[in-house]
Amino acid sequence: MPYSELNAYRFLYASGWKGIKLGDDAGRPYDFYLQKGTNTISMRVTQAPLKPVMTELEKNIAELKLLSADLKAMTGGVDDKNRTWDIEKDLPGFTQRLRAAGDRLDAARARLEQINGRADAVSQGIVTVVQDIGQLLRNADEIPYEASRLVSLQGKVGDLITQLSSQPLQLDQLYVVPAGRDFPKMEASLLEKMEGAVVNFFYSFKPKEKLSQVKDDVLNVWVLRGRDYVNLLQDLANESFTPQTGIKVKVNLLPDSGLLVLMNAAGIAPDVALGLSQDLPFEYAPRGGIYNLKQFPDFDTVFKRFAPGSWIPFYYNDGYYGVPETQTFQMLYYRKDILQSMGLKVPDTWDEVYKMLPVLQQNGMNLTPVGHNPFFLQNGADYFEQDGSKTALGSEKGFDSFKKWTELYNKYAVDRSVSSFYQHFRDGTMPIGIADLSMYIQLAVAAPELNGWWGVAPIPGVKQENGTVARWMGGGMQSSAIFKQTKKPQESWEFLKWWTSPEVQERYGTDLETLNGVSFRWNTSNIDAFVKLPWKEEDLKAIMEQWRWFKEIPNVPGSYFMERELQNAWNRTVVDGINYRTSLETAIGDIDREVQRKMQEFHFIDGNGKVLKSLNLPAITEPWEGVDPYVKK
Repeated sequence: MPYSELNAYRFLYASGWKGIKLGDDAGRPYDFYLQKGTNTISMRVTQAPLKPVMTELEKNIAELKLLSADLKAMTGGVDDKNRTWDIEKDLPGFTQRLRAAGDRLDAARARLEQINGRADAVSQGIVTVVQDIGQLLRNADEIPYEASRLVSLQGKVGDLITQLSSQPLQLDQLYVVPAGRDFPKMEASLLEKMEGAVVNFFYSFKPKEKLSQVKDDVLNVWVLRGRDYVNLLQDLANESFTPQTGIKVKVNLLPDSGLLVLMNAAGIAPDVALGLSQDLPFEYAPRGGIYNLKQFPDFDTVFKRFAPGSWIPFYYNDGYYGVPETQTFQMLYYRKDILQSMGLKVPDTWDEVYKMLPVLQQNGMNLTPVGHNPFFLQNGADYFEQDGSKTALGSEKGFDSFKKWTELYNKYAVDRSVSSFYQHFRDGTMPIGIADLSMYIQLAVAAPELNGWWGVAPIPGVKQENGTVARWMGGGMQSSAIFKQTKKPQESWEFLKWWTSPEVQERYGTDLETLNGVSFRWNTSNIDAFVKLPWKEEDLKAIMEQWRWFKEIPNVPGSYFMERELQNAWNRTVVDGINYRTSLETAIGDIDREVQRKMQEFHFIDGNGKVLKSLNLPAITEPWEGVDPYVKK
């Protein structure tokens, strides 16, 4: 540090560009003494002036959380309008603690305004929270009917902490000026601003490039993602891929996957498409619309980059027609504070889940609804026969799995549906549940008041004879593919190899999050890149354990019918009360009819149902050992 004045130098907020000279209050610029040779000048964000205020706000969140827990314990989590309360008698000291929390928040507001020299959006937000507390205290005996307001107050204070911790600064240019010399002009004049506005106005009429304008001299890549993703990929390709290979790349935004069908029919298709759903490559594979990647001689090298279970949806007729790009994981989310207060531990198996459900339900809480995937996969049931000619749900393991899935609702009283697990998790009515990684990002970004009070764990599993707990589960993926119409198959394959490599995936994910924030966390399918992204060590360990058991459902012609009919079977058993075996048998018949119709269309079976050729679906029975190098013992 050159001198103490630079320990915490402030850049005041401005809505437009400002030319700022690093200097003292009198306007004298600071001098930097540079040694002969290379010198490095760097700066970083510090929250030192605001840290005491943030600490005070965090303490108030903890107090509001305790008050909310006391209130829930008193009411049992039931909002009974027919019961009257005397809050001073029923919960002694509650109003005094709530009033003290309001006073501390007001003191934090005064301190923040003293630091800033004026009121701002955060201090006004604190004023609103203090007013809300005052309104609650004016009718203290009504507070038990409005217990959810204490939860929302925690969220408001948490949002204020997030605003304080965010210190964005956009730099356009840096000037190093010799001592005693005049600074260059750093702000545009009125005339220059007017000129820029006119130029931008006419530029808005300039026709943009269209997807139909496929260029023959470049590799055309279409991306089914937002503009931020597309621009970053184009920059990365220009910087890295083109210099390495000499292949020019044009990255275009694909607004809708339906356009692929229309443009492919019109003879217009990209060389490579990214961001596709995991089922889309399979839909094109039987119709000859996508390249079989297995025909490339170094395919096995790329295959080893990913978990074997992530390749299953892209398999068709002894070939693979897509590459895993991003994937999400179903994880178990739990509230540490609530489980600890009830003496519960994070369940490791479904038997442990069944034992904890009565305790949760007695306290007005519950588990999230759970899909069929873990019950079938963990109990050894297959969705389709290996030749792909019909469903395998009719086995005894299939019926048993369906029974366990429906009993979760009929026997153990888990809620059939939930409007928002995030909201229920935040207010504590569902302190445990299964959700994908988008829930992780949502909690990290939008629930700062819960920071440190929640965690993730592998989903519950079924204990095997050898003592291990099988946690088989899918999660959903996005994929990349090479279209059959391409005139550059080898160049397209080189691009996919480059794009899915650990170095590029790590760089892309890091840049994406640096530029756009945590909400843009890139959940790459490449495990080498995934572990280098900024995950908490404890959470990463849990994700790695679940990754070991990642396995998606295979696709066969007509398999789109399965999800719908399984849901219909669930409705018949759980909602209408029909016997589970009868209900599943009905679903099996409907699924088999559609699968056999499509298998006949693609010449896998004849008109009598005789199998002409087998799909030979891949079978994965052991967890992925590729996770082992990344798991710290």
